[in-house]
Amino acid sequence: MNLLIRYGYNFKDNHRERVLSARDDINLVDDLESAEVILGGISREEFRRARNLRWIQATGAGVDGLLFPELVESDVIITNASGVHPIPIAEHTFALILAITRGLIKSFEGKNRKEWLHNEVFIDELYGKTIGIIGYGRIGQGIARLAKGFGMRVIGLKRDPGKKVEVEPDLLLGKDSLDTLLKESDIVVIIVPLTEETYHMIGERELKLMKPTGILINVARGKVVDESALIKALKERWIFSAGLDVFETEPLPPESELWELDNVVITPHIAGLNPYYTDRLLDIFIRNLQAYPDISKMINVVDKRLGY
Repeated sequence: MNLLIRYGYNFKDNHRERVLSARDDINLVDDLESAEVILGGISREEFRRARNLRWIQATGAGVDGLLFPELVESDVIITNASGVHPIPIAEHTFALILAITRGLIKSFEGKNRKEWLHNEVFIDELYGKTIGIIGYGRIGQGIARLAKGFGMRVIGLKRDPGKKVEVEPDLLLGKDSLDTLLKESDIVVIIVPLTEETYHMIGERELKLMKPTGILINVARGKVVDESALIKALKERWIFSAGLDVFETEPLPPESELWELDNVVITPHIAGLNPYYTDRLLDIFIRNLQAYPDISKMINVVDKRLGY
């Protein structure tokens, strides 16, 4: 089996040895043309040259960058890294929320100016608030677990609400009930993959359904939200604030109005990062390596039509 590793984030010699010891027929290669398996990504142009490719193990949960028509129509298997992210993204979600509700935006502003802004800081509590989680998969349930620790009411939105979940929300809704979630939630968290169906699923109409005291958190993909509509909502105070880790264009351009808004917390697409990322990724990859090519025994197999 010819394997091409295109993953360099904290990838050390011991990680390489873990991969090589997974089975005895692995041959590491450097060229796309001979690779049967790729750990990492591939561009549309590169895919045309990868004539022997049979399986891609993506290094992230989202695979929108791989879903170009030629790959979707092919027999190439895609597996994602779902399971790596629930802990760090859940923690980062609450870092964004608490930065808003505990007045850290204004406090950091005061620190930079060496001003004591005691009477200018907005403070709120999470206890008793309703959090709506759009995308109630593993990461969404990780967020819900923390929310319950804060004494919050949890609403989950899931494509298939009949499917069993590990963390029971107070209310589990189907995808057609997005409006209900938006109207009832004090905090709305987006954690869905980017697909044709979810592109700009939060636009002007949806933002106007939120409470004027509402907070929007996006730790999924920037293009799930219509960014121009969000900027308008924040400037005109349709909603109270937003915590954003992802954007329609990344890096976020210097000219974006989001940089200047005082009711936005911005982080540079780091919600999923953690020091254990590579080890957790390899847990998934090695399990799949040992099962390949029996797709029935592989985990995290992506439905290329649905996009996740």
